[in-house]
Amino acid sequence: MAPDDQTQQLIDYFSNMALQELTNQFEDRGSAMHKLFVRQFKIHYNNYEQMMPNPLAKRHGINSLFVMAMDDVMCEVRASFSELKDIVVSIYRAMLQDYFKREVEKLEASSDPWHAFVEWTRQGNETNNNNEYFQVKEVETQEGCFGFDIQRCLYFEILREAGKPELGPILCKYDSLLAEAVQNWIGFTRHETIARGDKCCTFRYCKK
Repeated sequence: MAPDDQTQQLIDYFSNMALQELTNQFEDRGSAMHKLFVRQFKIHYNNYEQMMPNPLAKRHGINSLFVMAMDDVMCEVRASFSELKDIVVSIYRAMLQDYFKREVEKLEASSDPWHAFVEWTRQGNETNNNNEYFQVKEVETQEGCFGFDIQRCLYFEILREAGKPELGPILCKYDSLLAEAVQNWIGFTRHETIARGDKCCTFRYCKK
């Protein structure tokens, strides 16, 4: 089944970002590598579409398909796991760094940046994670700290179904991009992740 328009726009965005990064990294070889990426992404989409039954699930699940397709491409050039991780994180950074910079500037300009950050994170969870695919749960933390657990991970479930659970920790690196953006005044720690065999993914933010 062909993706809906919104899903196709997101797929095209990932494809364009992959082309830019592969061209930057591999120059003349980048175009051919991108064609392989597009082919493999379509294959993975067709194989695992049943695990993404609605637009919300597709919006999240596409991330797993992206990492698998990039893994296929990097295997062709005998890249290491570390090199695969670096190129995936580089693409996510290019996608998100300007957005995070703008949002953090707004938070820092508020009358109470810490409270604004907590509410901003809650709103993000409500939009993205408070659903059957991630099952977010806030946890009690000490004064000046905010924490929540994610009790299910669609990203990892798709990778596990594909026989690629080892790629899960790469997607966990996505969260480090926000941590980098606020690191001057907020610390981020996470001691458990589903991708590493734990029962949940722990997110703990504390004001410095």
